[in-house]
Amino acid sequence: MRSFKRSGVLGSMLLAAILLVTACGGKGGNAGSAIPSAESSAEASSSTPAATTPAAKKNIKFYGKIVEYTSGEKMVSELQEQLKDKYNIEGIQVDWANLEKIIKTGIASNTPADIYQFWPQNMKTFADANQALDLTPYLEADNGAWKQTFNPTLLELGKFDGKYIAVPLGSNFSVIYVNNAIFEKAGIPVPTKWTWEEFIAASKTIKEKTDAYPFAIGKEKDIQPWLARNGILSLGKSEGKLEDLAAGKVPGTDPIFSKVLSNIKALYDNQYWYPGKGALTVSRDEAKSAFYQGKVAMLAEVSANAGGIITDAKDFEVSVTSWPSMGAENAVLGGADGLFIPANVADKDAAVEVLKTYLNESIQKIHADEGYAAANVNVKVSDPVIQRIMELSADVQAKEFYNFGPKIAAFFEQEFIPNHVLVGQSEASVLDKLEKVRLDTLNK
Repeated sequence: MRSFKRSGVLGSMLLAAILLVTACGGKGGNAGSAIPSAESSAEASSSTPAATTPAAKKNIKFYGKIVEYTSGEKMVSELQEQLKDKYNIEGIQVDWANLEKIIKTGIASNTPADIYQFWPQNMKTFADANQALDLTPYLEADNGAWKQTFNPTLLELGKFDGKYIAVPLGSNFSVIYVNNAIFEKAGIPVPTKWTWEEFIAASKTIKEKTDAYPFAIGKEKDIQPWLARNGILSLGKSEGKLEDLAAGKVPGTDPIFSKVLSNIKALYDNQYWYPGKGALTVSRDEAKSAFYQGKVAMLAEVSANAGGIITDAKDFEVSVTSWPSMGAENAVLGGADGLFIPANVADKDAAVEVLKTYLNESIQKIHADEGYAAANVNVKVSDPVIQRIMELSADVQAKEFYNFGPKIAAFFEQEFIPNHVLVGQSEASVLDKLEKVRLDTLNK
């Protein structure tokens, strides 16, 4: 029996944070080593031999305790235990609402925390200001021993101008959860990876051979656009256009956008999308409830919610599979939780030692055992769902057309799919509006 705890609240919070980082505020500090007074030193030297006087332990402020993760406090406690003879480590709870402001205030005051939680793919502001320590020399020391412990795709998210300035803790991205019983009834093996065409063929079979809807996804503006965004990423990667898409250089008239829109419209028109004609009106919670009740064979959700979904699906076994790729290669939106060290930290080597310890195999296994996809490739877990999620994280792409500008994001959240599927606007009309928004963003 699996022993995962619920993680649904954090999954939605972190995926939103991955895509739209909010500003934040506060102050960290680093007390450094305790320095005794001359008087106390004299006393100590007269009564205690210098050779037996223990060295003062360094104080470390670790701004990375994620209490929303069921693994968060356990990992910090284990970090403190492993380094208790050398460091006094203060684990500070992450204030998500004010995170960026807290970090910038600490750095500006010249008393930052030694280590901060932040999303590697969103480190550009700190990279541009040279406020993050270059971790490249530490990663590449000893023939890249530390570097080789990371999932290479996730590690690249924290690389700016050829320098690694942040390292990943774990990934979070969009996946498909599968009701194994419905797939078995339909005679369909759960795929490892699949194309959009294979996904549609499976949906057709499920509709014909079972009383369940094939697929469900929430209507929320930060969830429903996954259908389009993942399609654009997959096609963009396959055609070598990811960089141009992220820079807004690909016009809305490109066949990529037309193919994505047509595929989604067919999914809706064939009523493979729960609950048929009302598909774009169902909330995330309603989609999950339908999945738990066996009304839906496949649920679109974030990988960080695996533990909660497995636990709540009481009547059937759950598998996880990749998002179906519209192009020849798979690519999915998402990112990583991670950590960095401020450039003006008091003791760089001490901070690196603590960071390396926190991301070692034994502490990251705590994270994985609680149902989260750790970034350390040496971590092995017994649950096949979590192991599969860790493997699928190699498909994560942080740069995408959606993030080109806020107007583009708003268009995908509110208009791209709804206007064509519900309102009935022609494909040409929707794509024409997309091109106008792109040009407005370029010319602002």
